Amino acid sequence: MEQIQWWRGNLPAETNGFIGRESEVRRLLRLLADTPLTTVTGVGGIGKSRIAVRAARRRQEHYPDGTWLVELSGERNGDLLAHTVAAVLGLPERSARSQTGTLVEFLAGRRLLLILDACEHLLPACRDLVAEIMAGAPGVRIIATSDRPLGLPREALLPVEPFEAPAVPARRAEGAGTERLEQEGDPPERPEEAEENDALRLFLERAGDAVPGLETTRAGRAAAARICRRLDGVPLAVELAAGWLGSLPVERLADHLDDHFEVLRGRAPVHRHRIVRAAIGWSHELCAPEERLLWARLSVFAGSFDAAAAEWVCGDEHLDDVPGLLASLAERFLLVRVPGGYRQPATVREYGRERLALLGEEARLARRHRYHYLDLARRAEADWYGPEQEEWAARLAFSMTDLRLALDPASPTSVELAGTLWILWFCLGRLNEGRYHMTRAIEAAPVTDPGLPRLLWADGCVAIARGELEVGRRRAEAALSAALDWGDYAAAGHAQLRLASTSLCSGALEDVEPCVELVREYFRRADAATVSEPLALVTAAMAVTWRGEFDRAVSVLKEVQRLCDARGERWARACGDYVLSIAQLGLGRVTEAAEAARQSLDVKWRLRDATGVALAVDQLAVIAAVEGDGRRTARLQGAGVRLWATFGLKGFGSEGMSEPRTVAERTARQLLGDETYDAVFAEGYEADPDAAVAYALH
Repeated sequence: MEQIQWWRGNLPAETNGFIGRESEVRRLLRLLADTPLTTVTGVGGIGKSRIAVRAARRRQEHYPDGTWLVELSGERNGDLLAHTVAAVLGLPERSARSQTGTLVEFLAGRRLLLILDACEHLLPACRDLVAEIMAGAPGVRIIATSDRPLGLPREALLPVEPFEAPAVPARRAEGAGTERLEQEGDPPERPEEAEENDALRLFLERAGDAVPGLETTRAGRAAAARICRRLDGVPLAVELAAGWLGSLPVERLADHLDDHFEVLRGRAPVHRHRIVRAAIGWSHELCAPEERLLWARLSVFAGSFDAAAAEWVCGDEHLDDVPGLLASLAERFLLVRVPGGYRQPATVREYGRERLALLGEEARLARRHRYHYLDLARRAEADWYGPEQEEWAARLAFSMTDLRLALDPASPTSVELAGTLWILWFCLGRLNEGRYHMTRAIEAAPVTDPGLPRLLWADGCVAIARGELEVGRRRAEAALSAALDWGDYAAAGHAQLRLASTSLCSGALEDVEPCVELVREYFRRADAATVSEPLALVTAAMAVTWRGEFDRAVSVLKEVQRLCDARGERWARACGDYVLSIAQLGLGRVTEAAEAARQSLDVKWRLRDATGVALAVDQLAVIAAVEGDGRRTARLQGAGVRLWATFGLKGFGSEGMSEPRTVAERTARQLLGDETYDAVFAEGYEADPDAAVAYALH
């Protein structure tokens, strides 16, 4: 299936066939039409998530603002639920308000479908957030999946039961006047009827995935039906059983499963809710010792992980082929393949966590997990000043669930990790979540922690970006003092840059350049190569641009280009190119101004920097007005308004910064007339973001 645009949703592609559940999908679609919240309930492994995603995919065209899946099975902190949802929706975090309030405001007036998957892990937080969304955003429809209801008014419930198990074979004629009960191993008289059963169809399809080209005899289909009956038609249990056909013939597999369940019955009744756990335990018994050990160790990951992370965290002399073992576990459906790596199903992860505790390895694996993600953050920060920014942006987003786990303030690495992730918080727009983690880390940090100066300036950087100038100034001053006491001139340079930003944002333009000179001096003393050096020059260029000194601004920004191009860096250069466009336009160099704005837009779009995209489109509209092209001005202004609205942005900068937009609109209206301007503006507004950006780039 063709992927939809990232701003229209994130539903995953189906990696294997969707079997059965048509009645549940139809019922869910009917409920969606009538109620704002439907909770799909059932035991783990029953197929709730697949039903929800299937229904959402069928209704995509009814939700112009997108269909979105928020996976919560690995999340453990209800305080971050609104941040998690906002990140999935692509909502920039640029407000000092509560994230829940910002999210609800963003959703108000929109028509979208939101799937909150695995709510049972964060049930109180999900209940509270959903109640807020239902009250403030009536156009939003929500599907929750959970083992129990959220307990909200107007909540519709869709209970999901296992597949109907294949029927026990009927009595067959033995001879004149006699009959016998068909034995479990006998082939069914009409195997094509058995294959109409959804549980059996699922088993046979997954068996084909596990053993490509597999053919089953009538006796084999009978054994498969026996397996499905033994597992009571629970989908995950059936899939796990099918995953073993590469190692055991189906008849032996059925016998082995019978023996396992007979042992369990001797201990206690095997009720339906215990079927999945029993099947997982049975799969665990069949695994090789190395597979069982890796399974347990992988439970330390809360979300998705790649093979390199698994090898770093879990590998040792007992596990010398982690990539091969990962492939083996995935073939047996004990791991799910996702773009970029793997994840453990929640029930499989819970079982593995219990085994890890029995092995006495919890503390050691948790420590390795923390240090792996600290190392990841260190490499992201170092490599950000280089050509791999898009790759690092994707990798940090992929690792977000486990980064949150590693950011526990009780961890000895939390101070360094929270500060080192300033790239994620500031450059990639997760300002509010960054402040949450950094504030907790600062409160828990001893004053002797050498990572404290970095944490303080990083928190100040984010505070300034959120408009909290006084908080940012205090943080930067504290960071500068601590850094100089430690002799940490790199941290001193970063802190001084935040003081320069405070001066810029507060209008003290004459103070900016002296601050920037100190920034560069500190970085020289530290021999530090950091993206903050060109960013400091962009800050200085903004100050001289706002003072109308366009020639000086261009000179400074050419130095930014030189520094960034030498390292293949694009993010800071794109920031500079936007300011360069303003300066070049101030000098009357319209062609150069347009080229700089397009270069900024191209990079900001690829890095999904919504604010940068909207600013660049606005600037290109201003340039079009200067060129006397009223139609292009009107269309770009319509596209700009749509972009600001699509990404939940309120506009940027001071009243003076918005003046060029007003002048451009006035010029275009004079060129076109009000009626034509409004019609062309509407064309731009109706264009989707992909089309709007493509138009702006040409």
